[in-house]
Amino acid sequence: MSLIQCIDLGIEFAGTYVLKGINCSIEHNSRIGLIGPNGSGKSTLIKLILGELRPSDGQVIKARNCRIAYLAQNAILNPDTSLKEYISSARSDIRDLHFRMTDLSERLSIKEDSEIHAELDAVVEKMHQCGAFEHENEIKYVLSSLGFTDLDTDKLIRDFSGGEQTRICLAYLLLAEFDLLIMDEPTNHLDIAMTRWLERYLITHECPYMVVSHDRVFLDNVCRSIYSLESASLSITKGNYSSWFEAGQIERKSRERQFERQQKFIAETQDFIRRNMGSQKTSQAKSRLKMLEKLDVVKAPQRSRQSHLHLASADRSGNDVFSLKDAIIGINPDLVLARKVNIEAHWQDRIALIGPNGCGKSTLLKIFLGRHEVLEGKLKIGASLKTAYYDQHQNALNPDKTVMETLWSIVPEAPRGYVLSWLARFSFLADDVDKYVSVLSGGEKSRLYLSVLIHQKPNLLILDEPTNHLDIPMRDALLEALSEFNGTIIFVSHDRHFISSLANKFWVFRKFVESGKIYNSIQDAEGPADAAIESAFSEPELSKDVPSPRERKKKINPWHLEQLQKTIEAKQHSQKEIWLRREHIHGLLADSATYNDARKVKELTDEDKELELSEEIMKKEISALEDKYLELAYED
Repeated sequence: MSLIQCIDLGIEFAGTYVLKGINCSIEHNSRIGLIGPNGSGKSTLIKLILGELRPSDGQVIKARNCRIAYLAQNAILNPDTSLKEYISSARSDIRDLHFRMTDLSERLSIKEDSEIHAELDAVVEKMHQCGAFEHENEIKYVLSSLGFTDLDTDKLIRDFSGGEQTRICLAYLLLAEFDLLIMDEPTNHLDIAMTRWLERYLITHECPYMVVSHDRVFLDNVCRSIYSLESASLSITKGNYSSWFEAGQIERKSRERQFERQQKFIAETQDFIRRNMGSQKTSQAKSRLKMLEKLDVVKAPQRSRQSHLHLASADRSGNDVFSLKDAIIGINPDLVLARKVNIEAHWQDRIALIGPNGCGKSTLLKIFLGRHEVLEGKLKIGASLKTAYYDQHQNALNPDKTVMETLWSIVPEAPRGYVLSWLARFSFLADDVDKYVSVLSGGEKSRLYLSVLIHQKPNLLILDEPTNHLDIPMRDALLEALSEFNGTIIFVSHDRHFISSLANKFWVFRKFVESGKIYNSIQDAEGPADAAIESAFSEPELSKDVPSPRERKKKINPWHLEQLQKTIEAKQHSQKEIWLRREHIHGLLADSATYNDARKVKELTDEDKELELSEEIMKKEISALEDKYLELAYED
């Protein structure tokens, strides 16, 4: 039986059908990409499947006890819960079994009892069956893959950014038990490495899912069928996004030819009727008239809603736009993000910044905007620059203004018709222009921000995640406009199709190890995009020559540094020994035979807790010693 069946499903709001005649199913092996322009009804269909909305027509049939895990775009979490507590609640069954095992073990340590012993054996068997002993490692694997460290586990949810909270929700869902996974824009707030990891995770885990995404590379890699929503109707195509797109192109051309042939036939027939009605061929004319009246007329193919944007630039800038030499960039001297930075940007470069989240891409953009300074080195800014900056958070938009007022404030002397026509290019039509910014969706805010940005006629565009929340048609329109732009573009994006289609140059944040610390360098690279992306997410390289980032003004005894390094290495060795002992303990606890000796179970559990605490203390000590080493080695 299907997990989900939608039969003649329809829903209307205020007399208008948002979805009508929807027939589809989700099977036990389904890997579905749900696509469509913003506002086409994707979220509405998901809410109907989840039971959050009641259909106007038809029905949704769910398999009995079907567990659906749903990733919403704007999930709300308890801010006072720690990351560890929230993630462990994804498998409450395993958490409860751990509590039960501990309780029974403690009771056995006090008094031997055959009934308690039998119950403990049953609990351990259940833990083996549900993978409880491997679950902790799975939690660490998923969290680390999504950019979280061991130090994050005790932090409260309130201390994480909005993007990090979205990743926490994703981790929770992937670790939970479910029969069907539904994800709405899961790659938002993931860097390229995380997106590629999620692709591998979905491919290797045999679980059915439906995913809403505007990332065509992601859809190509993880989907076996495409459900496309447009004009309240659903079409289903086997294959990935590229298959759907190619099939759509073929079908569209076929419909156009069919329509054109029929229109030609109708015109010729009507001409024959006009010429021969009332003549000797009147009977033939009447016969053809009846034939036309019974003809099943082919509707004219609908053109896809494609926005056509044009980026007009001001007078061109100089040939040299930016130059960084021997630069160090970071939040402050204690939080360095990149060293050895030697890069240049020239007129008409299209430069993609590539690297993992937190490596310093946004900081580098702020340096070019004059909102941040380099810690060391030289920054040279070219002449005659007129810069427009796209902030992914759209902080420049006034929430108390309407869409119309937002653009009109830039061109106060422009007639209303001009402003309306300009906003229409960005799909703001009719009552949309009277909406306040505060109530706009993420996609609507992005489109409005772009409309303001493009109207400024810059010769330098600095873009931080410009495709976030944009549907595929709007991404294509933006890509076309940027490709034709007669100026310089420096941008950050995690959309691999967007990067490979636009960039002709890459600034790759590559990790390297220097004196035991991991830093980034920023290196120029030219296509292809895949090679640049691969180099950005490769393992750090060990620097053979360790140039001092700043000139020493005070001599440090080399013997002292050597002893400090030996202390660090000894601590690291002890840390490894603790880790190996904990792995051995976990192996013993995973063996049901261990639970024949309740006292041994308690001793192993207590030892593991002590070792976990010692490991955390050791990590902090090593980090402090490494900071001290760097402080002495490069002391002014």
